[in-house]
Amino acid sequence: MANRTGCCASCCKMLKKFSLLLINTADAGIGCAALGLAIYLRSNKAGAEVAVQRAVHASLFLAGAFLLGAALGFGGTVFDSPCALRLSGLLAIPLAIVGAGAGIYMATMKDSCLDYVAKATPSEEQTASHYYWFVVGGVFGGAVLEMIRYSLAKNLSRTLSSEADDLRVSLAAEEAASNARREVSEAARTGRFDQLRAYYRDKYNPPEPDEESVGAASSRNPFEDDSDGDEVNPLHGESPAKAAQPWYAGL
Repeated sequence: MANRTGCCASCCKMLKKFSLLLINTADAGIGCAALGLAIYLRSNKAGAEVAVQRAVHASLFLAGAFLLGAALGFGGTVFDSPCALRLSGLLAIPLAIVGAGAGIYMATMKDSCLDYVAKATPSEEQTASHYYWFVVGGVFGGAVLEMIRYSLAKNLSRTLSSEADDLRVSLAAEEAASNARREVSEAARTGRFDQLRAYYRDKYNPPEPDEESVGAASSRNPFEDDSDGDEVNPLHGESPAKAAQPWYAGL
């Protein structure tokens, strides 16, 4: 059961990564297209009116935002960086808002939007008008794509952070267990060494006798009985007082 759960979690993680890679690829394509549009307008519409200059600036801003979000998304997905994924997800929110606002503006004010290419040739204007709704749909689709990127990046970042926390906890527990085993081993080894030191110290370096006990032993009469203090006859092994008793003399 645990293996099945781990396999499902791994599959979900890989699907999230694959989806994010696709979305980041699309964002990179949108950023490159916006950059190409800005370069085209700046090079071919030199001296154009303010509307075209605004379009150039907006294209450059969108190109930088999309390319930065795609780079952060690629880095976070490939290198498993929760921080990069969070930044990529946060960057997706303003892009989605800008995309939704631009889509609504373009859908409701087509004539005003076409004024941005007022200096274009008739064929270019006809082409722009022909693909206008396709561009509007692409802008709305980009906004939806950014919201999906935000959700996936946030979810994957949370998953990676949880895995990193679990790994740190596991490593800390393993280190604590290793330290405990080492302390037990050192304590046991120290106890054995202490026992050996005490054994050989008592064997080869016995403690010196106390001076008082040595003096008491030297002043003691060797023929004195310990029980009653009488001198002991070295020949009979009894004290003279006991030998003088009548009952003892008859023995």
